[in-house]
Amino acid sequence: MAEAVLELVLHNLSSLIHKEIAIFLNFEQDFKSLASLLTTIKATLEDAEEKQFTNRAIKDWLLKLKDAAHVLDDILDECATEALELEHGGFNCGPSHKVQSSCISSLKRNQVAFRYKIAKKMKRIRERLDEIAEER
Repeated sequence: MAEAVLELVLHNLSSLIHKEIAIFLNFEQDFKSLASLLTTIKATLEDAEEKQFTNRAIKDWLLKLKDAAHVLDDILDECATEALELEHGGFNCGPSHKVQSSCISSLKRNQVAFRYKIAKKMKRIRERLDEIAEER
């Protein structure tokens, strides 16, 4: 009996880990997709802004979309900032700036943590945008 429970827990944990890894591995594709989506949102916003004065539902939908677009823009800015910091050596390895193995491994951990954090944010904003799109 305990073995069956343990097997179920391990299966559920494995499934969760696979989902989390998929989020991490799809980071670059999600980033490109969301950047493209932001362009589409901006075009939609321009069109909807004219209609908001005659339709309250469009006005409410437009506010939600604008809010989501700002969140998405912030995520993309955060990624751009991180990329610039990495490109320009924004990671300080100590007073002598010597490259040490502990510094390099710390940098790699920081990059992995950053990518994971951003991937989770992108997943949440994608879900939110899908919900907003369904309201339309």
